[in-house]
Amino acid sequence: MEITAAAIRALVDEADGPEPVTSVYLATDGAQLPRAADVEARLDGLLRQVRREADAWGPHADGVRADADTLSRWVRHEFDRGDTRGLALFASGGRLLERVESAREVRTLARVATTPYVVPLEALLGRHHHIALALVARDRARVFRYRLGRLEEHRELVAEVHGQHEQGGWAQARYQRTIEEEKLAHMKDVAERLRALHDEDPLDVVVVAGADAEVAEFTPLLHPYLKERVRPSGTRLSLRAGPGEVLAALDGVEQELVSERRSALLERLAAAQGSGAIAARGLRHVLEAANAKRIDTLFVVEGAGEAGFKSASGALARHEHEAAAYGEPVEPVADLLDEVIEEAVRSGAHIELFREPSRLDGHPVAALLRF
Repeated sequence: MEITAAAIRALVDEADGPEPVTSVYLATDGAQLPRAADVEARLDGLLRQVRREADAWGPHADGVRADADTLSRWVRHEFDRGDTRGLALFASGGRLLERVESAREVRTLARVATTPYVVPLEALLGRHHHIALALVARDRARVFRYRLGRLEEHRELVAEVHGQHEQGGWAQARYQRTIEEEKLAHMKDVAERLRALHDEDPLDVVVVAGADAEVAEFTPLLHPYLKERVRPSGTRLSLRAGPGEVLAALDGVEQELVSERRSALLERLAAAQGSGAIAARGLRHVLEAANAKRIDTLFVVEGAGEAGFKSASGALARHEHEAAAYGEPVEPVADLLDEVIEEAVRSGAHIELFREPSRLDGHPVAALLRF
C-alpha cells in the first residue's frame, strides 16, 4: 500500500464491517534489530497483547485470535525486510487486509478496534513529498526520485558533447556552435526525463543541483508545470555524490517543506483566534465541528486522547447524555481523538500531528473549518 490520503481512506472504508480490525505497527530498523529473530520477538510481544484482548470482543474473539496468527505467519514467512524500517499490518477475521512497508520508522504498538488505527499512517503522510533531484553537468546528468525516506536513482544520462579546442577562426566558431547545440540537446533530454517522471507519478518538488552556470542554463528548459515546482536550494552535490549524501540532502529538503507548511497552517489558525466560524480549539469545539463535518484541517497532539461516547448516528461527545441527544443507543469509545481523526480521514480533511502540546497553545486538538 502506498501512503496516500486516498489509500488511507480506502483502508478505513474497506474495514467498515462487523468484524474488529487488528492494527500492528512494528519498528524493523536493522541497526536496532539486526536479526530476523529480534523482529519476531518484538512482534510476539505485541501479538500476546492482542490475544489477551480477544475475549473482550465476544463473538468476534476467534477472529481476533486468527488475526494474530495471520500476522505472525506473514512476518515470519513472507516479510523481506530490505530497507524497511517501519511496518504496518492490518487484519480482520483472520484475513490480512493491507500492509505498509516504510523506510521511515514507526512506533511499535498494537490496537484492536472497530476500524483500522491509522494515526501513525497520517503521521507518515504528513512528511510525504515526492521529490525529484536532477544533478546536471554539461555532458552528463543523474536523476533521482525520493519518497518517504526511499531514494531511487532513476537514470544516469551521458551525452556526447565535444570538448573545447584551440583552433581559431571560422572553424572554431562552427565547432563552438556544435558544442552548444549538443549541450542544449543533452539538457533538453534531462528535462524530458523529469517530465516523464512527473507524468508517471506527479512530483511535488524538483531540486536542481550542479555548477551554478549549468543549473541556471538547465532550469528554463523545464516544462512550465515543473518549473513552478523547482525549489531554490543551497544543495551542493557533485555528480559523484553517493546515495547517503543524496539521501541526506533530500531529507533536509523534505524537513524544510514540512516546517514551512506547518508554520503557514499554524499562522492561519492563530489569525482565526476568536472566530468560531473558521476555527475550533479544544476537544469540545472540535467535536462539534467533526459532528457537523466541517473540519478542513485538523491539528492533533499525539497521545492526547480522551475516552468518550458515540451516538447511534455516529456523533461524538465527551459525556453519555450529550451523545444520547444525537440518538440512542450510545456506545463508549476508548479515544475520541482517534474517532475524530477517522472522521477527518473519511471527509478528506488534511491532518497535522504534533508531539508538543505547546504548538497548539496547550490544547490537545484544534481545527480550521470549512464554511
